[in-house]
Amino acid sequence: MTAGEGYPRFPHIHGDLVTFVAEDDIWLAPVDGGRAWRLSADRVPASSPRFSPDGSLIAWSSTRAGTPEIQVAPVDGGPSRRLTHWGAALASVAGWTADGEVLAVSSVGRRDRRHSAAFAVPLDGGRPRELPYGLVSSAAPEPGGERVLLLSANSREPAHWKRYRGGTAGKLWLGVVGGFARVHAELDGQLSAPMWVGERIAFLSDHEGVNQLWSSLPDGSDLRRHSEHESYARNATTDGSRVVYHSAGDLWLVPDLAGSAPRRLELRLGGPATGRQPYPVSAGRYLGAVSPDAEGRSSLVEVRGGIHRVTHRDGPATEVSAAPGVRNRLPKALPDGGSVWVTDAEGDDVLAFSDGRRVPVGQLGRVEELAVAPDGGLIALANREGMVLLVEAGQLRELDRSQYGQCSGLAFSPDSRWLAWSHPSVFPDEGPAQLRLASLADGSVTELTPPRFSDRSPVFSTDGKHLAFLSVRDFDPVYDQHTFDLSFPLACRPYLLTLAADTLSPFGPQPGGRPLGKAAQPEAEADAEEAVATRIDLEGLADRIVPFPVPTGRYSSLRAVQGGVVWQHNPLAGPLGNGLATPDADRERSSLERFDFATRRTETLVEALDWFEASGDGSRLAVVDGGALRIVPADRKAAKDDPDDSVPVDLARVRATVDPVAEWTQMFDETARLMRDNFWREDLGGADWTGIQRR
Repeated sequence: MTAGEGYPRFPHIHGDLVTFVAEDDIWLAPVDGGRAWRLSADRVPASSPRFSPDGSLIAWSSTRAGTPEIQVAPVDGGPSRRLTHWGAALASVAGWTADGEVLAVSSVGRRDRRHSAAFAVPLDGGRPRELPYGLVSSAAPEPGGERVLLLSANSREPAHWKRYRGGTAGKLWLGVVGGFARVHAELDGQLSAPMWVGERIAFLSDHEGVNQLWSSLPDGSDLRRHSEHESYARNATTDGSRVVYHSAGDLWLVPDLAGSAPRRLELRLGGPATGRQPYPVSAGRYLGAVSPDAEGRSSLVEVRGGIHRVTHRDGPATEVSAAPGVRNRLPKALPDGGSVWVTDAEGDDVLAFSDGRRVPVGQLGRVEELAVAPDGGLIALANREGMVLLVEAGQLRELDRSQYGQCSGLAFSPDSRWLAWSHPSVFPDEGPAQLRLASLADGSVTELTPPRFSDRSPVFSTDGKHLAFLSVRDFDPVYDQHTFDLSFPLACRPYLLTLAADTLSPFGPQPGGRPLGKAAQPEAEADAEEAVATRIDLEGLADRIVPFPVPTGRYSSLRAVQGGVVWQHNPLAGPLGNGLATPDADRERSSLERFDFATRRTETLVEALDWFEASGDGSRLAVVDGGALRIVPADRKAAKDDPDDSVPVDLARVRATVDPVAEWTQMFDETARLMRDNFWREDLGGADWTGIQRR
């Protein structure tokens, strides 16, 4: 196969033709090389094509009907016919029977796709009959004989789990109906693709490390290796004398098992390769992160790795950074109208600014969270290595590091002098976590809460007087109705920490009395207009924690807004949906709630949503639901008859185009970096990962 022209798989050979799968279709090509042509044009996943013994038909497994079913079509061209209506999770073609029926393997009628059996499928549309081989993954009857070579059930292709040595590794069995015995039980590897080639049996095995083509006599003697590839040999088949397989995107032919070396087939796909052509995508369907600006006039949106700025009511949508093969993520709007984001344009993560500045941060680990100080002078990062980093004037400073997992919930105070976050305090990282606070002037770090509970999502109130956070620390057990057991399904609620010792809690009595309604809030309005210094008395902080006057539940995404806080209230429901009134009933969804400090009341702002973000001044909320983005006020529920209250954002203005080849290359490189960074040994077990990735 010419480099870059396709990825052929599942080859089979007959006479001077070879068939294979590429671009989700069945192809034919001359064995001696040349241009290939399509036999099918379904453009759906297909697999395991097999020539009939006379070479006039090809049978294969196609998902054109949704589930894999057996199809057959003439080699000379013409419509295909569907032979099965199994509706099973597994159906593949293993060959043909001596009676001219398709030999298929399927899990039809069984509860698990791993419980597969062999079937003879008639060409006239008759009912397939199960063959008496038991549970198998493949079967190869002996040409002109009674013996059958079987592959044990529940095995997977070795390339999907390289060097697997567990109990479900593929095993070969040889015999006749009524009695089968293991063949090559001494090979400590994953065996697959059983075949009869002349008087020998052939198969694939990775017992020496990499899957290669092997053969032996039926009794297991005279074991020989016939290939020498760096990449796994896969999907081997035979016409009885020749063997064909694929490895590393090429088809290989072994003319005989008497010592001939594998020969690569020089083929060219004759199709237009439509799957490699760039195409536009809907911004709403692929909407990623959303970051509203300080006043809620526009937002940065991430769409398929590109960053765009879109105005909320009218005006243009502009491209901030979008290039084929580059993934930009975690965009944040800066107070001066600029923007910052994380990009992999240079390989490892780099912090990129809209004015062209670059700060390399990837050498310290993959960035997972990004926060910008209200004055725009500082940027905080949390990476996968558990570090909290501060970026100032292009320089990196480490504030904290957890050995138990990733820190999260980075939150600056309104005066940009303090930073709070959640620090994992024990494995696993979704377990107990404590809040920590850093004075950015000197870098000193204080533990705000003890490492006993799961304290997360800290935010400073807009007036800088309080720190709100979510904590799983309520213990009110609920009896289970099926078993004698107790659980804590609702143990979370928001909490408030008063930062200065002389600041009164907004939940307690006020010396001058509490204002009536929302009309009298001059202090809150003044604080919103002019940021005041955040004063924190570190002594006795943990003693000033009080719960919000709301019931325990399942809360997430706490954010500060003018005069209060907002959060998502998530329903308690089973994953199967059996508790719904009817199978067609809609599931209860997350809602967006606001707690007002002045009235001490909770109000539902949005009945159902996927997620949201708050503008920099806390006056507006960007609500995302079903790929649609709308802007609503943060201090009240949007009025249905007021177009200024709920503003739908036209995401169709965002023009995003995907270049599949460039995107696949980026995905490959990013996956390689993630595997490198998350390997359980620092030395990667001695592997040359750069060399492996290059290969």
